[in-house]
Amino acid sequence: MRGYWIAIFFCLTLFNGYSQIVKSIEIIGNSTTKKKIILRELSFSIGDTISSTDTLNHIKKSENNLFNTALFNFTKVTFKDSLNNWNVCVELQERWYIWPEVIVKFQERNFAEWWKNKNLSRVDFGLHLNKLNFLGLNQTVQLNSYLGFTESFGFQYKVPYFNEKLKDGFKIAADYSTQNEVFVDIDKDEMVYIKNDSTPIQSSLKLQLEYTRRTGFYQTQFFNLRFIRLEGWDILNPFSNSYFGNNSSSLRFINFSYRYKYDRRFSQNYPLNGYFFDVQIDQFGFGNLDQSNIFVSRLLSSYRKYWKINHKYFFAAGAFLNHYFNKNTPFYLQSGLGFSNYVRGFEPYIIYGKTSGLLKSNFKTKLLKTKPFTVPLIKKIKKFSKIYFAVYWNCFLDAGYVHLPNPSTNELANQLLLGGGSGIDWVTYYDVVIRTEYSINQFGNTNFNISFVSPL
Repeated sequence: MRGYWIAIFFCLTLFNGYSQIVKSIEIIGNSTTKKKIILRELSFSIGDTISSTDTLNHIKKSENNLFNTALFNFTKVTFKDSLNNWNVCVELQERWYIWPEVIVKFQERNFAEWWKNKNLSRVDFGLHLNKLNFLGLNQTVQLNSYLGFTESFGFQYKVPYFNEKLKDGFKIAADYSTQNEVFVDIDKDEMVYIKNDSTPIQSSLKLQLEYTRRTGFYQTQFFNLRFIRLEGWDILNPFSNSYFGNNSSSLRFINFSYRYKYDRRFSQNYPLNGYFFDVQIDQFGFGNLDQSNIFVSRLLSSYRKYWKINHKYFFAAGAFLNHYFNKNTPFYLQSGLGFSNYVRGFEPYIIYGKTSGLLKSNFKTKLLKTKPFTVPLIKKIKKFSKIYFAVYWNCFLDAGYVHLPNPSTNELANQLLLGGGSGIDWVTYYDVVIRTEYSINQFGNTNFNISFVSPL
């Protein structure tokens, strides 16, 4: 009888695993990053009791949390059983943190629109000087400038944590720009510009202070305060009332926004599993309080879900909402479908309105298995020599709707918009994503586009 109970106990132990205390955490490869920044992303701490059946879950969470900091190209967490304790080893390959980036920015909203005319004079060339992981604390210092149709100069300093609890952070930023061309209206669902080839016709000054609070691993709140000043030249006078919301060809206001984000995506730059939710409230101007004489309120929200069907097939879907609570909004503050959020197949068009909604879906097939490899010619440069590369074929279907009380000549508002197509996504390290897509809409119009962000 005694042997019977011993056998049962042994089987239960095998089924439930055994529990041990985390005795030590060894970190390898963090020549720049401070240890506390790394420990912040681990789902366990020294002294925690962890079951052997839970180690795989902790490994996946911790490796993904570390990768999503954008500080490392590769992350590996290992639990080692040692004298009834866990000794954990965290192996990292840090990225290169000093980046002089040359930016090519099209005046059109996307590459496909610019390609129709291939006008190099409508290209802005910029330079960003980035110091990432400043002081080894995941801080960012950025200086940027653009030359071309838009000339701008600015800086940004971002501190993710400024206290010992590693929850609270801030960002300060400033930007001054001048434009030779200004997007002032929409006619027949296309952008209307006012431009002067020789001199700027608008200047803008933007000052920003942001406070962030990150709770746990997945929840972040953003409290954002901005001051924005626009000054228009005489050429903008005919559009002053609609564009600025007054007859003075200028606009000054305070913008306050609150955003809540819950992010449980695995690999944020190109997610294949997990989900994301955010909601944001914007207040543009406070009437007489900030002497702007505008009071515009807006709600933004999105939800995205990613399914890993198996090692080869993936599916994703997302919903986006943009709603204004005011009847009259200066054109400068209006938005809808056509920039970062759009129905694929309608890339050439802009649809603004009081309320806009968008549904996107993607089915992906992995064509090239993700596998790290070392480039022989630069194998001594460890931050670049070990790379990974993956290729996905995707099919997509989108639907969108914009409610516009007075559509005038804009025929795409107040009707359901449908678009679909197929394309190839190229994904590699340093968060590089290149998308090539061919799309068609419900009216039979086709479009080819190149983009550099994940489709969802």
